[in-house]
Amino acid sequence: MKHHLRKNRARKNRAVALAATIGLAAATLAACGSDKDSASAQDSGTLRITTLGLCNETSVYWAEKNGIFEDNGLKVELVKSTGGAAALTALQSGDIDLAFTNPFSTMIARSQGIDVRWIATAYETTSVKGEGTNAMAVTEDSGITKASDLNGKTIGVNEIGGINEIITTEWLTINGADASSVKFVALPFNELASSVANGKIDSAQIPAQNVDPKLGLTSLEDPYVAVGNGKGLVFAGYVATSKNATSKEKSLKAFQDSLITAVDEYTAPENADAKYALQSEKCKQDAAYLKSLKENIYEARVDTEAIARMGKILEEQERLDGPAEIDDLVPSYIVTK
Repeated sequence: MKHHLRKNRARKNRAVALAATIGLAAATLAACGSDKDSASAQDSGTLRITTLGLCNETSVYWAEKNGIFEDNGLKVELVKSTGGAAALTALQSGDIDLAFTNPFSTMIARSQGIDVRWIATAYETTSVKGEGTNAMAVTEDSGITKASDLNGKTIGVNEIGGINEIITTEWLTINGADASSVKFVALPFNELASSVANGKIDSAQIPAQNVDPKLGLTSLEDPYVAVGNGKGLVFAGYVATSKNATSKEKSLKAFQDSLITAVDEYTAPENADAKYALQSEKCKQDAAYLKSLKENIYEARVDTEAIARMGKILEEQERLDGPAEIDDLVPSYIVTK
C-alpha cells in the first residue's frame, strides 16, 4: 500500500514541481536578492514538532510512516510534550519549530506578546450529540449526574489554563454550575482516568476512549459538543513563531500540504485498518477498540470562523482583554476552509 500511495503522489508532485519551478524562476527574476530569498536559503526542510502521543495525532503519524513528509522535501522530528502551553514555551525558546497546541493557548499567548501563527489544523470537534470524542468522566457510584453536582469538587485536566480546563469551565457555566467553586488540578493524560477511579479526584476531562467501564467510569457528556452548540470547534493544530512563518515558509507550507494529503489517504475506507493499526502502535491501545470509538473530524485546513468563536469564549471568561486578532493569526500561504 505504501508503494502504491507514494507512486500516485509522485505523479502529482512532478506536476506541482514543474509549476513551482516555472513560478520560482519568474519570482527569482522579479525579486533577486530580496529578504524573502535570503530567508528561503535558511529553510533547511527540517522541522521539530511537539507531540502528546495521542491516538488522534494521526495526520503526522501517517505522513511520517508513509513517506509523505519525505515526498514533500521535509525531515520531521517529533518531540514529546505535556500540553499546548508547554509546547508554546518550547516554541518560544527555539527548541522546536512547530508546537502541537490549541487555539485557546495560541490566542492567549498572542495576547501576552508571544508572536505566533497558526500553520495547520490537526482535528476538529463534531457538533453532533452522541458523536463526541471527549468526556466528563465520573465514577458510576459517585452520585454525580449533572454539571451542578460538581460544585465544590475537584476536576482533573492535563494542564492548568489549557484547552480542556477552558472548555470544562464553559461547560460548567452553560449548564448552571458554579465554575468558580471547582478546583482544577493538572495530571498527565495517562493518570486522569485512574485518578477518578481511585477517588483522587471527582471528575476529569478526558478522551472518551479512556472512560473504561472496567474502572467503574461513566461520562456525563462530551463538553466540546455542548459548548459548540451545534457548531464544531478547532481542537488542535500546529503553531510556529512569526519569524519562522516567514523564514521557513516553504517548509511550513509543505508541512500543511503533507497533512492534507495524509488526511485524504487515511480517511479513505480502504485504509481504515492501516489507520487503526498505526494509532494502536503510537498510543498503545487495542486497534479493535479504537475502531469501535467515535472519532474527531480530521482536517488540516484552517477554519478561521471556528477559531473566532473560540476567541469569544476567552473574552467571556476574561482570559483576553479584548477581541482575538484572528485576521493576523494565519499566514496568507496557508490553506483555510
